[in-house]
Amino acid sequence: MTNEDLKAKMREALDKKNDHEKGVHEDGPVPEKAHGSEVVGGAPKMHRRKAGGGGS
Repeated sequence: MTNEDLKAKMREALDKKNDHEKGVHEDGPVPEKAHGSEVVGGAPKMHRRKAGGGGS
């Protein structure tokens, strides 16, 4: 298979994919995950020390 054949095949696949994506998306908008003050309850806060030794 030559490089030109491969390019043509990839272009055809890309066009086919893009044709499918045009217009209204079938899935619809994906709701974003809530974070910060939007979350009710949730896990208790836990203090974690920074990793790494250091020291003198």
